[in-house]
Amino acid sequence: MTSQTDRLLILVGSGPGIGRHIACEFASKRFNKVALLARNAGRLAEDQAAVQAATDGKAEVRTYLVDITNDDEFIATLDKIEREMGLPEVFYYNAARVALSKLLESDAKEMEHDFQINCKSLHTAAKWAIPRLVSLADADADARPSLLVTSSLLPLDPIPDMFALSMAKAAQRNMTQSLAKVYGPKGVHVGMVLVGGPVDPAHETLSPSNIASRTWGLFEEPKENQTFEIQVV
Repeated sequence: MTSQTDRLLILVGSGPGIGRHIACEFASKRFNKVALLARNAGRLAEDQAAVQAATDGKAEVRTYLVDITNDDEFIATLDKIEREMGLPEVFYYNAARVALSKLLESDAKEMEHDFQINCKSLHTAAKWAIPRLVSLADADADARPSLLVTSSLLPLDPIPDMFALSMAKAAQRNMTQSLAKVYGPKGVHVGMVLVGGPVDPAHETLSPSNIASRTWGLFEEPKENQTFEIQVV
């Protein structure tokens, strides 16, 4: 059972950049439970240790090794998280693959793979998460149910040499906008974080720590005036 004071963050696409820093930021400020999902066991262990260190060991942090492009495996993993940790307050989707794909040289497999990660698997996640977030909004006035997604400026300004990812990101933004239109009025904050360049720890604004801080600001916005997307450039 999830108590009224439990706050669970599910983060899909954990890793040493944005994912780890988002988890640390949210866990250090509100969330006493964190579920980290990724395909790399070694990185998951490192991320788990980082989040626990950021909370002085006070947060319950569990890791889940999963291939999110396998729908059955993905859903089974999310069901396992619910059994072990309860209902999420925030579902954060940070999965992506960054690879070159030239405009007229890309084949269907490249396009399908980027669409799978950015759209189909996000749709699978939303079908699982949204009903639970709506239920939480109805049950707990203090909760801030949210579905947040990391994106880039590619939906607004595509790069021809990253054609497949640009196309998939545009479709992802379209779908996320639709989710916001339908489920925002039902109490779920659906939002996107558009990162305007390569993540660089040394960069003033594109460092993962600044991206995480800006994302926390998006999450913390007043319920009556929530933003759909922010740009971090």
